Amino acid sequence: MDEPQSVNLNAALRDLKRERLPMTVLVVTAVVLALVEYLFLPSRFGELFPATLETYAPGITHNRWPAGSDAPWWGVLLPFLWWCGGLVALCVVLPMVVTKLFGMRVRDMGLSVRGLLPKLWIYGVMLAIVLVGVWWASTQPGFTNMYPMLKPWYWSSWSWVLLLAWWGIYAVQFFTVEFFFRGWMLFMFEKRFGYASIAIMLVPYCMIHFHKPLPEALGAIIAGTVLGWMALRTRSIWGGWLVHVGVAITMDTASLLKGDYGLPQQFWP
Repeated sequence: MDEPQSVNLNAALRDLKRERLPMTVLVVTAVVLALVEYLFLPSRFGELFPATLETYAPGITHNRWPAGSDAPWWGVLLPFLWWCGGLVALCVVLPMVVTKLFGMRVRDMGLSVRGLLPKLWIYGVMLAIVLVGVWWASTQPGFTNMYPMLKPWYWSSWSWVLLLAWWGIYAVQFFTVEFFFRGWMLFMFEKRFGYASIAIMLVPYCMIHFHKPLPEALGAIIAGTVLGWMALRTRSIWGGWLVHVGVAITMDTASLLKGDYGLPQQFWP
């Protein structure tokens, strides 16, 4: 049996210095995933601020709108704003700071649209294919129980203002996800690993779907691979963002139509 080799501290330090960029990206990614999971999910808002949730969003606290409550209509959005705000800080602002510290340009992290436009039709085809699966998913209880995350019964009057506000928050959230995974992680790793950076990005990207139904979590591996490939080819995250927003709104709409509430019948709460 071979004797275990002793660790050469100087060699280890040289390795860490040489690979400081991917090391930093991986450490930051681990910290971000942990903070989002334990602090910034919508459900964490009620755990951290129970009195605020009870005052402004009693429909979420009791999973139904309590008769006689005078809470403001926008209160039900607070947990989702908390979630989205945390993602903006951790998945956009923090990576931008790290990018600048390494002397790189933030706009090179997939924020260009120049390479996207000639290949925009490909994303249209991808969206059409995915929507077939979305329609099937809308018939499954696991999906209809989860979507939309803003439930109609959280407020006394289901309205378009609430639904559109939620979709706006949802769209911003998808930008943070695309920027972090298909932008920052992918393009930072590309300097060292080329197209293999897609596989590295896939691991944490799949992990953020662990709260979702199993088919969605597995589908994230396929979608993450394709969107990662396209992001590297187009140098842009915006196509993936458009696909995500289109799928999300379609999933919400299909789930609502198959549920008891349907789409809102009034504009204002």
